[in-house]
Amino acid sequence: MKYCYFLFILLILNTHLFAQQESEIGGEEENGKQILKVGLYESKPLTFKDVDNGFKGIYMDLIEHIAQLNGWQLKFSYETSMEKSLDNLKNEKIDLLLSVGYSEEREKFFDFSKEIVLTNWGEIFVHQDTNIRSILSLENMKVAVVKGNVYYDGSHGLKNTAQQFKINIKYTEAQSFKDVLNLVQQKKVDAGLVSVLYGDMHKDQHQVKGTPIVFNPIEMRFAMKKGLKRNKNIIAAIDKEMKKLIADQNSIYYQSQAKWLNRTAGTVSYKYLLWGLAGIGGVAFLFLILSFILRKQVQKRTKELVVKNAEILAFNESLEGKVKERTSEVMKQKEEIESKNIILEHQKKELEVMNKHMKDSIMYARNIQEAILPEERKIANHLTQYFMLSRPRDIVSGDFHWFAFNERNNQSLISVADCTGHGVPGAFMSMLGKSALDYIMFEKKKDKPGEILSALQDDVYRALGTNAKDGMDIALCSFDFENKKMYFAGAQSHLYLVRNGDVYVIKGDKYPIGGSVKYYNEHRTYQTHTVDLLKNDMLYMTSDGYPDQFGTPENIKFTTKRFRELLQKVCVLEDLNEQKQQILDAHLEWRGEQKQLDDVLVIGVKVIQ
Repeated sequence: MKYCYFLFILLILNTHLFAQQESEIGGEEENGKQILKVGLYESKPLTFKDVDNGFKGIYMDLIEHIAQLNGWQLKFSYETSMEKSLDNLKNEKIDLLLSVGYSEEREKFFDFSKEIVLTNWGEIFVHQDTNIRSILSLENMKVAVVKGNVYYDGSHGLKNTAQQFKINIKYTEAQSFKDVLNLVQQKKVDAGLVSVLYGDMHKDQHQVKGTPIVFNPIEMRFAMKKGLKRNKNIIAAIDKEMKKLIADQNSIYYQSQAKWLNRTAGTVSYKYLLWGLAGIGGVAFLFLILSFILRKQVQKRTKELVVKNAEILAFNESLEGKVKERTSEVMKQKEEIESKNIILEHQKKELEVMNKHMKDSIMYARNIQEAILPEERKIANHLTQYFMLSRPRDIVSGDFHWFAFNERNNQSLISVADCTGHGVPGAFMSMLGKSALDYIMFEKKKDKPGEILSALQDDVYRALGTNAKDGMDIALCSFDFENKKMYFAGAQSHLYLVRNGDVYVIKGDKYPIGGSVKYYNEHRTYQTHTVDLLKNDMLYMTSDGYPDQFGTPENIKFTTKRFRELLQKVCVLEDLNEQKQQILDAHLEWRGEQKQLDDVLVIGVKVIQ
């Protein structure tokens, strides 16, 4: 009987401990399901309240799917502004908040999911009859913003960016993105800052339009109050399911985006990213300046130590008889040197961290550049036989390709462009060129390659103004496979046609796009060449990085003559991937141990009909 009583007590204690453990992991329960208090705010299309007071949006579709798989009971708490929702999360009125932009400042207070739901950024929107193209145009203007929003208050947001440029902006704080666009529509302010997803979805409703002024790309995730025991299990469950959904092209993740963003699942529409890339490049330039200052400080401190050591030696030689005093002084100087070495080591580590941040910023710029250039999958839908060889000299490239399908005449356009410079400066020009070509093609509705290049010349000068002397060389082809014709125009760039083993060079005009500002008021025209196509014709375009590469023991250029001979050799290969590999092998073999001097971009297209 005594033993039974003892076992009964142990059973009660274990039951109590188990219940306490379940409470710490899962929180409250209802009908055998774990209750999860979920916060959301008005941020269409991510989260919003519908006309029937139901909660909708991309995040709602995802959390309801995940909750069903994990047996969670969801209780929603709706606020009109993100600031109120963040306060609710800090005060533990909710367990989980949807649609939160990740930042280092917020990570101090919240635990974030690892998997990224979407990438979003801030964009300046204006009334439809207003034209603002630059952040400098916001001087002394009234701009509506959402209080506490990362695009406004973040380290790379509008407020800090305006301070860096010394631009005086009069801010009007609103409670939501909807309030911001209402103020713009009513012309109570000159402009408004909202997320690009929200702005693109509601711009027609509010009679507003976007501008090229963008800020602070951020990763949208799930968030919980930092340090709570239940966070680990809940976030792990969310990340596990999100990873599966992202990997499955037919999952609710892509279906929800197609539904709420009015676009095909798995694709993203990026618009006016040039200034966003310029902002990132500015950050990288700032890190370069800081690195240079720290390097100068290290050199200065090193020289001071050298002088100090010399003084120590001179002092010791003059005080040979005072051994004790000399020893004391030497020890004192040693301590000073060790102290300064510690400071130098600390400065060295700070420099390494800054260099890492700089590299991370440029890597992010490369991701943005790659994201807005046309996908090879899209090109392959219209050009079934082609290859593209791209080898940037630095992380980001000044060479870029452009592709568009002209539904007005069923023609496929593809180009190779070589911008002034390489690396970050070249990337700036490439984004300008890509945006201008899109606008000329789809807004100005230019069809002929020569007309497109003439319009591109005007747009580049208009964008850069008279203070710039940069530009680009470009070769542009338009394929009419139905009528077996090809139209070509070039700005200081040529087209190579290989037919029956013979190489023909179709030369473009001898002046580039842009260039010296003394031609600013000159309207240039570019000739459109017409070529009748035959089956098995090969057409090649290249930037000057390939023929201008130095190599071999004699350290000479590859030249266009050798490039034509190489095309004559590889054109007989049926597999275009083998052509691409042989062109790459020839470049690497010629270069040898030499450094790559410029960006390299080569495109080949085969006529199969």
